[in-house]
Amino acid sequence: MENSNKVEYLKFNLTLCVRFTQSLFAKPNRLVFMNKTIILIASLLLLPSHTFATQTFLDKISQAEVETTACKIAPENPETGEYSEKKLQSLAKNITVKVIGDNNGGSGTLLAKKGDTYLVMTNSHVVRGVNSIKLQTSDGKTYSAQILPKTNFDKFDLALIQFQSNQTYCLPQEIAASVPNPETLVMAAGYSSEKGELVFRTGKIQQIAQRPLKEGYQIGYTSDIEQGMSGGVILNSRGELIGINGRSAYPILNTGYVYPDNSRPTEAEIQEMRKLSWGIPVSTFLAQVNTEILTAYSLPLPKSPDSNSPIKLTGWLGELEEKAKKITVRIDSTSGANGSGVIIAKNGDTYTVLTAAHVLCERQEAKQPCGDYKYQILAPDGKQYLVDKSTIKTEEGVDLGVFKFTASNQNYQVATLANYNPNTGNYMFTAGYPKLGDKYSPWRLTIGQIFEKELGLLQSRQSDFQTDSSGRLQTASSLTGGYELVYTSITYGGMSGGPVLDSLGRVIGIHGRAEGQIYEQYTKEQIQLGYSLGIPVSTFLGIAKRFEVQPQKVETISAPQLNTQQSKAIQEAVLSINVSRGNTTARQWIERGNQLWRLRRSEEAVIAFDTVIKQNSNFVYLAYYGKSLVLFQDRKYKESIAALESAVKLKPDFVSAWQSLSVFHRRFKQLDKALVAIEKAIIQQPNNPNLYNEKYAILNGLKRYLEAEITINKAIEIHPRAVFYNNRGVLYYQLKKWNLALADFNKTITINPESVYGYNNRGLIYEELQKWDLALVDFNKAIAINSEFAYGYNNRGFIYKELQKWDLALVDFNKAIAIDPELAQAYYNRGVVYDEQNQWGLALTDYNKVIAINPNDADIYNNRAGLYYKLQEFNLALNDYNKAIEINPILAPAYYNRGILYYKLQEFNLALNDYNKAIKINPMFALAYKNRGILYYELKKWNLALADFNKNIAINPNDAVAYHNRGLLYEELKKWDLALADYTKAIAIDPKLDIAYNNRGLLYQNFQEWDLAVADYTKAITINPDKANAYYNRGLVYSEKGDKQKAIQDLQQAARLFQAQENTVSYERVINFLKELQQ
Repeated sequence: MENSNKVEYLKFNLTLCVRFTQSLFAKPNRLVFMNKTIILIASLLLLPSHTFATQTFLDKISQAEVETTACKIAPENPETGEYSEKKLQSLAKNITVKVIGDNNGGSGTLLAKKGDTYLVMTNSHVVRGVNSIKLQTSDGKTYSAQILPKTNFDKFDLALIQFQSNQTYCLPQEIAASVPNPETLVMAAGYSSEKGELVFRTGKIQQIAQRPLKEGYQIGYTSDIEQGMSGGVILNSRGELIGINGRSAYPILNTGYVYPDNSRPTEAEIQEMRKLSWGIPVSTFLAQVNTEILTAYSLPLPKSPDSNSPIKLTGWLGELEEKAKKITVRIDSTSGANGSGVIIAKNGDTYTVLTAAHVLCERQEAKQPCGDYKYQILAPDGKQYLVDKSTIKTEEGVDLGVFKFTASNQNYQVATLANYNPNTGNYMFTAGYPKLGDKYSPWRLTIGQIFEKELGLLQSRQSDFQTDSSGRLQTASSLTGGYELVYTSITYGGMSGGPVLDSLGRVIGIHGRAEGQIYEQYTKEQIQLGYSLGIPVSTFLGIAKRFEVQPQKVETISAPQLNTQQSKAIQEAVLSINVSRGNTTARQWIERGNQLWRLRRSEEAVIAFDTVIKQNSNFVYLAYYGKSLVLFQDRKYKESIAALESAVKLKPDFVSAWQSLSVFHRRFKQLDKALVAIEKAIIQQPNNPNLYNEKYAILNGLKRYLEAEITINKAIEIHPRAVFYNNRGVLYYQLKKWNLALADFNKTITINPESVYGYNNRGLIYEELQKWDLALVDFNKAIAINSEFAYGYNNRGFIYKELQKWDLALVDFNKAIAIDPELAQAYYNRGVVYDEQNQWGLALTDYNKVIAINPNDADIYNNRAGLYYKLQEFNLALNDYNKAIEINPILAPAYYNRGILYYKLQEFNLALNDYNKAIKINPMFALAYKNRGILYYELKKWNLALADFNKNIAINPNDAVAYHNRGLLYEELKKWDLALADYTKAIAIDPKLDIAYNNRGLLYQNFQEWDLAVADYTKAITINPDKANAYYNRGLVYSEKGDKQKAIQDLQQAARLFQAQENTVSYERVINFLKELQQ
């Protein structure tokens, strides 16, 4: 009687260790451990300290005095700086020149001097088409003059002329560097063509065009401008040069009343404009002139606030803007300030408006009483109503307020409030009336993206966190005043109190703050650099009863995902936003850079910050900081780190820069440097919990787990937020302290019942505990909260894979990839499923994709090598195992798998070395003991093999194959009872282990226990109908029992299977035995 070959079963037990990854969600970069990808919620990009959204701007910059007594004219009233009309005429006469062309002419304004060269500003239409120019100065002398080329005035009715003289002429007393205000009294001067002499015209500014007209015209004033006065001066009552004349009232044609985008004012607006003369602000000249000219003549930089021209929204965006306009009001104060608000309720003719409390309570410090100001609102239809101060209600600790106004026989729309936590990356809008001048507060709707609330608080560089346990706020954790929403839309002073809207036009929050950096300690003025901040609707709803307000429209369903066309419309709108590029101060260049960074227009943002660096102002450190944010956003990590290092070198106590430097070093895997940087930040702000969270992430990466636990505990002590409990839960997860991790994730969910991360991570704990149903419930909940949560689909796919629901697993991995085409884990896991289903081409494509995304991921090289092994591409497999080990020299599975490959190639010594290395790295690596035991078995080193099989069983007492293997070894040692016991144990653990039945049947066959042997072979065949050895062995038993017919049937089936399996040796052996049996 022949026995079947047992060694082939040992060879089948050489098991490749393919690693199936999961995502424990938190921070988008991942830390690779033995079997999981663990992600912490850490600070990604944190920005500077805040400011309420108000701005103050300087009005003027003094020009150096000309050293002549005649030019020094003192004001009539030294306290106010006001000049009499006579003195204003003298000032105007000193700086007005007559421009004489061969076929044209007009006036000009002396502006600056360099050596003996004088600079004159005029209108381009004054010198258009002339071949030669002469200038007549106030002393009657005439000079030849030249038009300066390359002045950068292509789109403006401006021109520069220069002339040479050794005479001393007066220059403007002051050059106003900002757009003047309406109601300003003015004196206009110029050379009348009709009279042939210098004339003066008093008047008042009646309009400042919210959008400058074509060619730069913006000042509408009542002075009667005659032909020939174009290019002459416009002075205010303080003698400041505020602009130049250009167009007279009541023109024959209305062609000049058009905006740069070729749109036109309404007919009614044009009729009002026709009544006025129009001039160009000198600040426009300063903003547009070639920078080299500005520097050469020491001209001042303009100080007017940038007011990005409103873009014309169409389609669904236009409809959303109209909806926003109908619910938003402007709130004007007798202090001269303004804010915004949103109509939330109506009762008869009485309307209730929700706004920011600081709009209604103006004060410098929180502990001061509110200023005694009166308020009125500008309604959506342009009508104005007084605010009844007795209806104003605010509450301490919350920067929200309400008030009422009465509007008879009106039907203003009421806003719909939407109470939900937005998903990170959702598009949103802010609306309101920015304060862009003393009496200039136009409507604006700005577009941006928002963070989920927990992540938003981590993105913010604020340090004024508050924990509320009094019940005033619906949420326990926020910034001072209840601020929790963090978003990228561009906001200005005056938009405080305005609505934060979702893509359906529903109000999800109230805007009130913008991050910035203090640059003037006394006035607390700040440069806007960072995100905008708002208070969520949920906070208002939590205190609405105490405000005695019942909101009339409240919804809780989140906004749907935008379709492709809607997203494209937003992207096109963002690209069309005109961020000014004209000359300005370092402060405004920084704010421009910040706006461009928010708009993700990186190249333009870098140019803005570099401009500040070249100016070498006091704000260079902020420019380096802003530039670093742009470079980091573009994944230029080395360059971003270099910019931050420049920032902290210039300002060593710059907390925001140290914190960002820590984040950037951590992302660049420079953890020791990251730790040094965050310690610098903590020294400056020892009570900022976000800094401790960042330090925790670094210590976690360094595997300094005890210190990491102490650090995250400190963050929780300062501010017990859900995100910090989540991160401590991640730490306990890594340490396999399942109960502690579960408690922290439960706490996360208790604090924030809408925490996607809490449910996701708790699901992973349940997966570790093999509580599949509970894990699925949690992953389903995470996906229900955020249907675009790619990690949730990835992790649910893993559960389906464990449950061998391959189709469902693939659906989830496909969905994760559709949401995030760069999610390496999803490709990785889908590749593993394809691998296990023997769809090796698809698996290889996915593994290649992971390597393209992350070429330094050792795990994926390990898996791809396993695939090459199956395809018998042994050289490619060896290359990938070597690469995996090169990337991660302590990746035990890679050594283990390479050992299997060497075994296959009969390089036994190399295989043994790799198994030894894997066990040294991980002394609890059961598979490594199993396969080293197999190698020792092959080498007939029975004692060493037995020791390894014993260790395998000690580590994993439920490993059925381990008992089976040891049973084979006991057979070699002729310890039959022990072999029988091990086969029986293997079957008890895994009743479907067909090889155990087959080999126990062989043992019974040797004992001539024919019936027991037949029963075991029959069971093996039932489990695996293609098991040729079992048919062969059962045929031998039937032959021994004298049942020739059954013996022949089994042997014939064995022969067919061996032939189909291309096992020629076994096939011929069975055929020969059949011939003997049939004789």
